[in-house]
Amino acid sequence: MAEPAVETWRPTRAVFVAAFALVLLFLTLFSAYGHVPDAAVAALVLPGVLTPTLIAGAAVGVLAVGRFAAEAALRGRLLYGALGGLPVGLLAMGGMLAAYHSGPSVAYVAVTVAVTGVLGGLIAAARPISAIAAGAAAGVLASAIGLLAAYFQNDLSDLFGNRETVGSMADAAYRLQLTTSIVSGIGAGAVAFGYLRRTGLALPWPSYPLAGAIPGLLTLAAALVGWIGALPLSHAVAKQSEFDAAIIANRLPEQVNHGLILLFAGAFVAMILVGRTLKRA
Repeated sequence: MAEPAVETWRPTRAVFVAAFALVLLFLTLFSAYGHVPDAAVAALVLPGVLTPTLIAGAAVGVLAVGRFAAEAALRGRLLYGALGGLPVGLLAMGGMLAAYHSGPSVAYVAVTVAVTGVLGGLIAAARPISAIAAGAAAGVLASAIGLLAAYFQNDLSDLFGNRETVGSMADAAYRLQLTTSIVSGIGAGAVAFGYLRRTGLALPWPSYPLAGAIPGLLTLAAALVGWIGALPLSHAVAKQSEFDAAIIANRLPEQVNHGLILLFAGAFVAMILVGRTLKRA
């Protein structure tokens, strides 16, 4: 029987996860720079910025909690997690302001992005901290896959049946989104499992599906925060174009579906993989 898990601080892997998460956030902000001309686009882009902000906030929060509050009570872990996520939020806020610096509700958007970084850091207060680090690593992979799919969207849409008609374009976009979500979830579950196995800790098996589910949970949280943060933008857009406002509203179900697929696929894959190791033990 495995001995109870003992939380040990392993800075090297956590530093790598935080570094990759910050690089992913930078790439996301860079892709948004110069492509957010008005409030409608800002409302569409906002959730896509919040997801890597949450992931990076959690990853840096793990560093702060693990270094300064590993043995602290919940209040201490929350404090250092928030302090770790704050610089990430400020970085994301600066990038978002560079992309969307004029127009309605700029201050509201900036505050939303900054607060999201702090919320990501607060996640690092949960136990076991190794599962949070593994979930952040899995989130980096899942978000990177989504970023690549968005970058090569035109080519991939043709691969999935786009024939330059309205119907074929809609079907291709649906297939691409579904495939991206499934692949991201599978990859996230595998990364979460591999990360936790390499720690050498005798963690209870629920830690594995928890880590695999974290990318989906963060994506759902980003969709919720993004929806709240985009409300003033949506009201401003609705005054100018009801059609654009409808497009913004329709994006929320797509983001929720993506988050749910990530959650269940990541948790299921991680659970299956750890189950196979338990059977062999």
